[in-house]
Amino acid sequence: MTDAHRQLADAMIAEIVEQESMAHELAEFADLMEADDHHATAATFRSMSRSRRVKGMELRGNLAALEVANHDATEGGG
Repeated sequence: MTDAHRQLADAMIAEIVEQESMAHELAEFADLMEADDHHATAATFRSMSRSRRVKGMELRGNLAALEVANHDATEGGG
C-alpha cells in the first residue's frame, strides 16, 4: 500500500470511529429525552444517530473498496 493510500485508509478509520462514537452518544441522548417525555427531541436525536451510523457504513464500504483496489494494483488480482 502506498503512503498516500495508507494515509487515506487511516483517515477513513479515524472518521469511522468518530461517526460511530457520535452515533452512540446521540442514541444515549435520545433515550434520556424519551425518559423525560421529550418525544420530538428524542426522535430528532435518533434520526441524527441513524445518519451517523449510515455514514460510518458508507465509510466502511469505501475503505473496503480502497483495500480491494490496492490489492488489485499490487498483487495483479483481477
